[in-house]
Amino acid sequence: MKNKKKTIIVMIPIILLIVISGLLSIITYRETKKMHNYFEGEEQTAIIPLVTNQESINKRLDAISNDTRYTFEQAYVELNPYKISPLSAIIIYSSKSDESVEVYINGKKVTKMDASKKHIIPIYGLYEDMENKVKLVANNKEIEYSIRTEASNIAYPLEVLEKSEKVNNEDLYFTVASYATWLTGWDSEGKLRFYLTEDMRMDVEWLDNGHFIIGTSQGQFAENFLSFVEMDYLGKIYNYYTMKNGFSFESQILNNGNIMSAGGVTPVYVKEQLIYEMNPKTGEVVSDINLAKIFKEIDPEFDDTYLGQKAIRNGFYLNEKNNEMIVSFRGIDTVFCVDYKEKKLKWIFTNPNNKAFKSAVWDQYRIRSKKDNYPWGQHSPKITSEGYIAFFNNGYERINGFEAGGPDEVSNYKNNYSRAEIYEIKNMEAKLVWSYDADKKLFSHQYGSIDVYENNSKLVNFGYVLDDDYRATKGATLSTSEKNPDHIYSLIIEFDKNDNIVFKAKCEEGKYRAFKHNLYDEETSNMEVTKLNIFNSIEADNLVEKNTKEINLEDTVEWINSCDFTKNTFKTDFDIKENDEVKLYFVNKGGKINILTYKEKDNSQINRIFNVELNGKYALYIDINGTIYNTKKTIQF
Repeated sequence: MKNKKKTIIVMIPIILLIVISGLLSIITYRETKKMHNYFEGEEQTAIIPLVTNQESINKRLDAISNDTRYTFEQAYVELNPYKISPLSAIIIYSSKSDESVEVYINGKKVTKMDASKKHIIPIYGLYEDMENKVKLVANNKEIEYSIRTEASNIAYPLEVLEKSEKVNNEDLYFTVASYATWLTGWDSEGKLRFYLTEDMRMDVEWLDNGHFIIGTSQGQFAENFLSFVEMDYLGKIYNYYTMKNGFSFESQILNNGNIMSAGGVTPVYVKEQLIYEMNPKTGEVVSDINLAKIFKEIDPEFDDTYLGQKAIRNGFYLNEKNNEMIVSFRGIDTVFCVDYKEKKLKWIFTNPNNKAFKSAVWDQYRIRSKKDNYPWGQHSPKITSEGYIAFFNNGYERINGFEAGGPDEVSNYKNNYSRAEIYEIKNMEAKLVWSYDADKKLFSHQYGSIDVYENNSKLVNFGYVLDDDYRATKGATLSTSEKNPDHIYSLIIEFDKNDNIVFKAKCEEGKYRAFKHNLYDEETSNMEVTKLNIFNSIEADNLVEKNTKEINLEDTVEWINSCDFTKNTFKTDFDIKENDEVKLYFVNKGGKINILTYKEKDNSQINRIFNVELNGKYALYIDINGTIYNTKKTIQF
């Protein structure tokens, strides 16, 4: 009997342990299942897909480059490996000793690759919709590979109207547009040789390594953006920069290799215009100039609205020999010069009646023009090798135009025309030394550019010409032309050093900029397929930490609106009001909730840029005025 009692006494704790363990298992299972439910739905990355998609491609191509089975005679060949540049390809193979390779595309030698045992050869400039023949020549042997491309079906091709025998056929004509074709490259025959299928924006600047920098459309507001990339024609991104000052319109590669870009004191939603110099190896901003501060130091009463978005600072150029920087404030029809090192204004070039400069304090800075030639809604200022000032003059008063409540009907601009101009500015006087106005027949009220090269040849882009039929249409407006690209076209004209027209082409689409550049250098380095650096200079936001016991995520509302999130941007078609409070909840599988206050109550700033620094996967919830919405999205940081 005693043994039976002892057995019962011993068994009771064991049974209790089993029961408790079972209960804990049930609770844990329920909690795990509940947490699992938080992570149902679409998974996306916190970095823009344009960048993150490349990581797996780099890894795959690196593995192929280390596979010695691929030889000169049986190389690995892939069309468009980065999935955004359809007229490019890559050829990979290994050799037993270092050897250089000559590359021929469709019978023409394009470059010579550096000597190496590991050959990662980029192939650029293929023709669309055909079998392209790529020949490799190395150590007295040669092999030809056939690469088939598809038709681009680009909506707006380039039509060559005029071409001289003197034109340089080695370079391509690159154009940037924001409607349908984005960045494209065309040869002198008007044949497409390069294009990207991703929306890349505004200025393009080429580096000594054959790569180029161009902005992404990330965080777009008006023509302000958050980031830019260094990439090659294959579509491979080497460096991705998300900048605390943002990015808009213009960049310049300095002699020390640093990148100078235009932005704001705050990114994207610009209240004060700023230009900064950045070390591309670190992403660090090493110097800047606050243009609004310079203006306000001279005239404390200067209208603040003309120093932010309304200024539309759409171009600058730094003369590194004397630290003079010219800047275009298109929104107020002004080109001005500052000493970048001293942060001092040197002169302003604008109409004497410009209402933005009504104070007499500006008189000592005004550039005079005897023949009443002044900037009007201008673009792309440059300083030529001769020290002249060049820009594209759009030819209408932007400060009093339809954007500012002025006349909108095209009939009000029947006598307006655009032209490219070059001025000598000396002793505070502007002398027009060169111009081209196409017989005063072209009115490009938006966009346009001019490049002046070392040999004095020029490339002019009438970027947004109003169609003659549209100008003749009763009731036609400039604002309507913005909405329909069929009302406009672009005209690209190249002049030789003697000002003879050697190339002219038309495109039934507005072009922000036009450039001329080569695809290959005489010698080319083998690709670094593994390289992908991500630089983010935006200060990290403070996140409030809570958990699922403190915040009930069981009774949430289904989010039916759009929701585009990156670690720096949030975009939705939900109508956020000025008096709304908006929070973003990031929930991990441990039940921790990291909270970002995206918008405070009664704050008029509906949108903003931020920086969420997290690691791992997080379910995204949105809290608007206390109502919690389940987006059914999982963000991978």
